[in-house]
Amino acid sequence: MNTDQRIVVGYDGTPDSLAALAWAAKVASLRGEAVVATTIIDPRLTPRGIAWPESYWDEIDDRAREVFAQWPDVPATIERHVGHLVPRLLESASGSSMLVVGSHGHTALHEMLVGSVSQSAARHAGLPVVVVRPPVNPGSGRIVVGADGSESSTRAMEFACRMAELTGDKVVALRAWYPAAVVADRYGYLPTTGVDTMDAAQADLARIVDDVRTSHPDVAVEGEIFHGAAERALRDAADNASLLVVGSRGHLAIGEVLMGSVGRALLHHAHCPVAVIH
Repeated sequence: MNTDQRIVVGYDGTPDSLAALAWAAKVASLRGEAVVATTIIDPRLTPRGIAWPESYWDEIDDRAREVFAQWPDVPATIERHVGHLVPRLLESASGSSMLVVGSHGHTALHEMLVGSVSQSAARHAGLPVVVVRPPVNPGSGRIVVGADGSESSTRAMEFACRMAELTGDKVVALRAWYPAAVVADRYGYLPTTGVDTMDAAQADLARIVDDVRTSHPDVAVEGEIFHGAAERALRDAADNASLLVVGSRGHLAIGEVLMGSVGRALLHHAHCPVAVIH
């Protein structure tokens, strides 16, 4: 049991944060880690500065303990801090193995990743961030990873494989391919180099899959080419996955995809948990 390592959960007592807490506890049990349910009291978000009575916080803590009771092997603690929501939560998560949040919350915790504040938080978290949403097909046995060959997608693949080693899920490397516009020169000739062809995309994906199979021989890995934009690839992949893993930079990345309107919709409505790897 690696009790020195911990998973921090942004927790406010809402159903979504309870689901995040349950997901984190299950993962912590597999990884041999501890879980910390962290509540941030942001005075700016308290209606008219009204302080909630201690009985209110006791009730929220009791809900967390009910979740923890389902995983008695997981060391679990509950923390409460006061401060600005995102900076204080990130500070609390510093040094942990990942930060887990739900997709909504009455204390505006969901703004951490799916609102305007999310852009700064997701780019600067410095650790894996998981937004937990209920999967449509929890028994899919598929962890889908955005695979574009970038450094962050390589880290995303490593994260996915380590999870798969514990869960027994298959890892699916997803490569989106969309034909780029090609402009002929003044003589009507098309360029012969620098064009992202389907053959090149398939070759890149094959190389990625071969590398992963070599480094993680016990994990079942396969590649999938998606004919279309990366945004659509991520959205569709979430419908048949237990977990969707993306890097924070690259073609299938938080910085270039999830920060847009489609990405925010994905984090609001994706049909599985989404992990963002830095």
